[in-house]
Amino acid sequence: MHVFIKRLLFLLGIVLVLLLASFTYHRLALQRENASLNPVGQMVAVNGYKISVFVKGQGSQTLVFLSGAGTASPILDFKDVYDGFSKEYKIVVVERADYGYSEDTSKSRDVSVILSETRQSLAKSQVSGPYIILSHSMASLETLLWQENYPSEVKAVVCLDWAFPESYFQLKRHPQMLRLARWESQLGLLRLLPRQLYMPNENLSDSDRRLYQEIAYRQLLSQAMLNESLCAKENDKKVNSTSIKSQMPVLLMVSNGKGTGFGQEQWRHYATSFAKGQKNMEVTYYDSPHYFYHYQTKEMIRSIEEFVQETTD
Repeated sequence: MHVFIKRLLFLLGIVLVLLLASFTYHRLALQRENASLNPVGQMVAVNGYKISVFVKGQGSQTLVFLSGAGTASPILDFKDVYDGFSKEYKIVVVERADYGYSEDTSKSRDVSVILSETRQSLAKSQVSGPYIILSHSMASLETLLWQENYPSEVKAVVCLDWAFPESYFQLKRHPQMLRLARWESQLGLLRLLPRQLYMPNENLSDSDRRLYQEIAYRQLLSQAMLNESLCAKENDKKVNSTSIKSQMPVLLMVSNGKGTGFGQEQWRHYATSFAKGQKNMEVTYYDSPHYFYHYQTKEMIRSIEEFVQETTD
């Protein structure tokens, strides 16, 4: 037993030394990398911290992109999508607290707070509505609340593989696992993982991939991201989960469910159930994973442009 304890302590000592080495290297690397992380958009002060807002183009139609949970760099994640649109659109990407270039915060991640911060960010960036909102995954909750409370600001909605409110009833969250993942990120262990695990957009150039990695090392599973994930189910209860206002045009784009934790049949059931009886909603299906817009980019851009033209004619 005495020998076993000595060996166990020895192994624990090795683990602690390795973790300390990883943490030290991570902190030094962050200092070096921060020099190259200059915001590509505007930084506007909202609710006590700064939010990153990227604006491109001068078109008459304003497309506002909202990312799903855990997307380290929304500006880079959506890049191959908004670069594919014609010049007649104004493109806006709002990066929530500690997403992309935005600062971290420990303040409430209640969906009403997130929506308020997004609206303030747009106003301070002098981007006026009404908007065509393109939102991915968990940003469905913010979008639903937006069109419920401020319908005059939302001209149309494009649902990029939404995580529908019904799915949150079945969603299994493991708070301790999420907190453990945050500690792993803080210790720099993310640097040891394949980038495919945290970088969904493989269409980026080599330089943009490196930039995405550096942002992920700094931002992924921050305090704000952790709190946002932990309160997802509570946020779901605060929106009208049954429909979108009947007069609002909606394009619902649905993946095969891979990467969501649900099988294809169940994932698509949530979409068809949500769309049932809504004559204002057009539904299209893609045989691609959750970030389907990186796999069938040209096809989905064409569908969105046709939808927007029909909406604005």
